[in-house]
Amino acid sequence: MKMKFVVLLLLLNVAAVAAGYVLFGEYWGGQTEKERETTQVELAAWKARAAAPEPSSPAEPLILYQTNDFHWSQLESTNYRQFIANLRAVDCPESTIKDIIITDVMRLYAQRRGQYYHNGRPFRYWETNDKRKLTEPQIEERDRQLAQIDKDLPAVLRQLLGINYERELNKYFVDADEEGRRLAFLSEDQRTKVLSLREQFEGEREQILYNLQNGKPLPSEIEQLRQIDQSQDEALAQVLSPQEKELYELSTSATADRLRQQWIGFNPTEQEFRDLYQRQKAIDDAYEFEDTNDTTVIAAKASDEAEMMKAFKANLVGDRVAQLDRSQDPDYQNLCLLSQRYELPADASDALLDMRLAAEEARHKLLSNNNIPPDRVEAALQSIEAETEKAARQTLGEKAFAQYSQSAAWIKNLGTNGWTR
Repeated sequence: MKMKFVVLLLLLNVAAVAAGYVLFGEYWGGQTEKERETTQVELAAWKARAAAPEPSSPAEPLILYQTNDFHWSQLESTNYRQFIANLRAVDCPESTIKDIIITDVMRLYAQRRGQYYHNGRPFRYWETNDKRKLTEPQIEERDRQLAQIDKDLPAVLRQLLGINYERELNKYFVDADEEGRRLAFLSEDQRTKVLSLREQFEGEREQILYNLQNGKPLPSEIEQLRQIDQSQDEALAQVLSPQEKELYELSTSATADRLRQQWIGFNPTEQEFRDLYQRQKAIDDAYEFEDTNDTTVIAAKASDEAEMMKAFKANLVGDRVAQLDRSQDPDYQNLCLLSQRYELPADASDALLDMRLAAEEARHKLLSNNNIPPDRVEAALQSIEAETEKAARQTLGEKAFAQYSQSAAWIKNLGTNGWTR
């Protein structure tokens, strides 16, 4: 209430000022000695731990057994699959195998990418940079090749290690324990089984989608994908109870992830989210294999979603409908994100949006009055802009306002008269 009272006083000041004026493809290559060095460090550490003898009792004689020395050549192979099999044969940990293979495959594809970023012209220190820029045909070829690499690399790692490329990278660069937090309601054994099933069935889907012609699955391929969905559903039911399976879907499905992003600012209750999820999931499932580029399909889905939202709103009470509508304003969502980042008062986002609506209304009324001389209109608009900016700074604080002002063009627009600035 205090925040809204301050904003109200500032907006009244704005109105007063205005009125004062008037109102990898299929490559399985071997490693060079230089390339082996980085991976051999970790393997050597594992070897040292594995080869360390058990501590002996002082009362017992120390017996030494002579064995063959370990050599990298015993494990390496020009075939990745054989190389992985060799590592597993000597009980190399799966996590170490994964790190070795990912490192090598990523290096291979980085080399492939790199060759498409130069135009083949030798470097001459006296030549300006434009001489080394790619020609248009080279740019087009680069884009084609990079798109193919981006398609091949995940498929290669999936075939070799059974992993999801993007999710695996996130463990190194984003969040290594995201899955653990999402699935905290499951036991460790259940999480392991569920994540293994996800990788298995994702791999089966990707194998089909990788070979699509023109990006559109044939009827037979759609049936295969449906069967995979059903098989995964049945497999999960063997590991999870009905309640756990429901929580798993609410925590990890693409539909739930999209709703969590789409409804920033609405702050749904658990029951509201479950209701909305069930309605949206039914629509997503119905259109899962439809052509999303077909305008008829796009229109039909939009119509179904509009009807779905109408039914969902009918169950809301109080001001929840207004809050839902407000949350669809991109500027309001941005304010909510800023409020979270800078730990602003709970009503800061609503106060700023109210301020925006009031200021834009005052500007509209001013420009609609043809009896005001142009010079006085210009001066009044400048005052509205200045007072609104001042109020926004006080509401958000300097740091948050500096961030917000980068995208809040509406504040500067308050000072324009529609013809000149």
